[in-house]
Amino acid sequence: MSERKAFGLSRRTTAVLLFAVFTAAVGYGVVLPVLPHVVETLSPSASARNIGWHTGFLAAVYAGAPLLFAPVWGWVSDRYGRRPVLLAGLVGFGATLAVTALGSNLQWLYGGRFLNGAFAAAILPAAQAFVGDSAVSDTWRAQRFAWLGMASIAGFFIGPMLGGVVFQVGSAISGKMPAAQFLTLPFLFSAGLAFIGAIGIAGLDRGPARPAPPPTRDKDHRRPATVAHLLTLAGFVALGITAFEVGLALRGRALGMTPYQVGIMFAECSLVMFAVQALVFSPLVAPSSTAKLILPAFAVMGAGLLLVAYAEAFAAQLIVVGTVAAGAGVLIPVLTYWISLGAGDAQGAELGRKAAVESFGQALGSAGVGYISAVDAAPYLQFLLPAVLVLAAAAASLNLARHLSGRLTVE
Repeated sequence: MSERKAFGLSRRTTAVLLFAVFTAAVGYGVVLPVLPHVVETLSPSASARNIGWHTGFLAAVYAGAPLLFAPVWGWVSDRYGRRPVLLAGLVGFGATLAVTALGSNLQWLYGGRFLNGAFAAAILPAAQAFVGDSAVSDTWRAQRFAWLGMASIAGFFIGPMLGGVVFQVGSAISGKMPAAQFLTLPFLFSAGLAFIGAIGIAGLDRGPARPAPPPTRDKDHRRPATVAHLLTLAGFVALGITAFEVGLALRGRALGMTPYQVGIMFAECSLVMFAVQALVFSPLVAPSSTAKLILPAFAVMGAGLLLVAYAEAFAAQLIVVGTVAAGAGVLIPVLTYWISLGAGDAQGAELGRKAAVESFGQALGSAGVGYISAVDAAPYLQFLLPAVLVLAAAAASLNLARHLSGRLTVE
């Protein structure tokens, strides 16, 4: 029996997929702590409100691109295979990151971030579908999805830390705000990672042109209404966590925190999510019972968002950041697992729709924070409004666990 048949995926293939997902996350997270300063460098005459507006909308442009492209990438991967889509995504992502680093004005930066997001949209859904195609059991599927989630979180951890460190080093060298070349280094670093990931994908076996459906699933288990419900909830999670991330960068600036301190908060967020995901799909928790975690996780995340607006001390910020991260860290892999379980042989299409819904939530959250940042009550509204929406999602999850356990067959 081959390694693929015995274990679903070879160790080499698993490592390459994890690295690809890690690369995409680095490319997003690397710019968050320094984005307001990049805007200020490219537009020195911009007011503080305009900097906040551009910060939110630049994040929205990146996050919104998958809304258009993720479903297309998913369909292409269902039809032609996961490997070509992963390869195109990584090469395009690396090339557009390098081009973005050469930008000399805000228009270039907006265009570059849109293209970054368009190619990044191919990577995570195709990697998840690759795992879904190869699942030999629900426990195997759950663990590999957790690994992909942890790889993504590791990228978010490295990215913001890298951005904050580059800013700090540039400031120390120049004695003031670092020159533009210091701020472009994270883009070039991420581009290099993407090209390395593409080399790894190119070395994999091509596999079948159209992936076979998972061997353990029965067509009777597919419930479009349930999957649609889960997709909607995934959008609320994306909106909440993105509004939180962008708002945190602006909030830290308003409270006089350095980019290094903001980077520390992002790092804490990533570490908490990493630990929580490792626990959720560990041998201690049966995959079939994870649906029961959806409601309390939404409640915890919403409570954290309510409190972050009122936490001004750095230590207090760290506490509420951990709360939000814990809730999101449970929700992201659990929703992905149950969506994949309900996707049947349309893994690419459903996970592409998930990426599109999440991108819509990310774009809405980013743009909303950018818009609200011009309002005097912004320190409160930019967190309170997402908190209300997340708590509304909690209310919409009241009977979800029973519905999933009753209508989706789990091994």
